[in-house]
Amino acid sequence: MALAGAVLVAACTASSGTPATGSHPATQPPVAAAADGCQLPVGNQPSPPGKIVLGVITLGPKFLQPTVPVHQGWWRYWQKHALWILDGHQTVTITVPAAWRNRAAITWGVNVGIVSTLRLPGTLLTPGCPVGPLKWNGYAGGFYLRSSSACVPLAFAVGRRSAVVRVGVGRPCSPVP
Repeated sequence: MALAGAVLVAACTASSGTPATGSHPATQPPVAAAADGCQLPVGNQPSPPGKIVLGVITLGPKFLQPTVPVHQGWWRYWQKHALWILDGHQTVTITVPAAWRNRAAITWGVNVGIVSTLRLPGTLLTPGCPVGPLKWNGYAGGFYLRSSSACVPLAFAVGRRSAVVRVGVGRPCSPVP
């Protein structure tokens, strides 16, 4: 099986410290080529950890570790949190709702910066390479917060489908009544 493309693996880079307000398309640099000349995604695996959203996205375990102080502009805390997207689907849009943009921001991918909305490719397949079973592609990134913990709502959109998921950052989220 040869899948192609690159997964955005670099540690999240911070912007100039300005608030997260814009959208930024993530890009994909190439990775080392496989023996057959096709490029393999880094972090590609048969099944992801965590609850699957819209059939193609997962953020891994519900609660990871405490946040760490970072002081990136007005963002005071950071939590690394991987994101996985099932290869072979439409672009995924991830948005921090407007009411939360002064409390939380996101970043996944290479040189994305700290943003409130981003788009990640739903496919990392390269023309000309044989296609095998689809895999989950991992993206490095996470959350920036102004407080040390929060239950952050994230809006996910794939095509015409959307869902809002509450993500525990620095603490678990309480069950929704």
